[in-house]
Amino acid sequence: MSDSNSERPIRPVILAGGAGTRLWPLSTAAKPKHMLPLLGTDSLFELTLRRFGDRFAEPIIVANHAQEAELRAIAGPGARIILEPLKRDSAGAIALAACLAEADELLLICPSDHFIADVEAFHRAIEQARPAAEDGRIVTFGIEPEYPATGFGYIAAGEGEGVRPIARFVEKPDQDKAEAMLAEGGHYWNAGIFLASAQTWRDELRRYAPAILEAASAALQRGECESPVIRVDEEAFAKAPAKSIDYAVMEHSDRVAVVPVSMGWSDVGSWAAVFDKAEAGEDGNVVVGNALVIDSHGNLIRSDGPKVAAIGVDDLVIIATADAVLVTSLSHSQRVREAAEWSEKDANG
Repeated sequence: MSDSNSERPIRPVILAGGAGTRLWPLSTAAKPKHMLPLLGTDSLFELTLRRFGDRFAEPIIVANHAQEAELRAIAGPGARIILEPLKRDSAGAIALAACLAEADELLLICPSDHFIADVEAFHRAIEQARPAAEDGRIVTFGIEPEYPATGFGYIAAGEGEGVRPIARFVEKPDQDKAEAMLAEGGHYWNAGIFLASAQTWRDELRRYAPAILEAASAALQRGECESPVIRVDEEAFAKAPAKSIDYAVMEHSDRVAVVPVSMGWSDVGSWAAVFDKAEAGEDGNVVVGNALVIDSHGNLIRSDGPKVAAIGVDDLVIIATADAVLVTSLSHSQRVREAAEWSEKDANG
């Protein structure tokens, strides 16, 4: 990360426990979003790993036990893989990593299923955040908003340049509020990426979410290690309340700060987000797989098997797998989770 020999490399902590239900029917429990090649030939998880390389320490990966085989194949020999026996949201996952790491290590917490176009801008923001993190702060990375999004939480930054205090966190707003925040300035998308030392995470979890820290510590101590995999104890980990790190720590702590950054970020959280980041043809269509497209514009069409013919349609999402077909408008793609829930209930009778 730095030319200075006195600085230890930052250790990425890659959170890979999500399901990505808004990308149904392609994203499933057996093959979740981060394991899919949604933007090119490599999976989002592989793109996340590639973001770091030799400039960082080997990562800690916190993931669902169902992905063990794939993670072992992809992660590399130096990575440590913590397998969660059940989901306890991001606070539990971060607590596991913080308990495993050495106290003075700087941990870069990042989701496994996001896309970053300008990796060098990301690295510069990390270097900017390092001194504050070494001084005991939790630094989050606020994304310069590209439009008044209603699907993200926001961070309202205090006055200053570079690393700035956080005035408040804002829940996902309605359209009017989002537009007002952009007009006001000083508001950034909350990407869920953080830099802090393992000790700082332990301190703030102990202060604001002690049950989560205690459960994570006990789950590691009672777990089984078969290098590079650590299987945490299910009974102990089940005692951790399921909370996001925002609710558990960030909204309470007085040690939080933000670095604004513009780096071509996307959470790839919907088919519309996939469409926005993919390369479209001259007709504005993004097509993957066996599809016939006639007199149609601005569509995302993807087939993992069946033939798809789209004739005279615009602004649609058409996703076909061996088991299911999704048809929706790009403007309604945030509602795909409803279809995923329906499909799961149907499968379970």
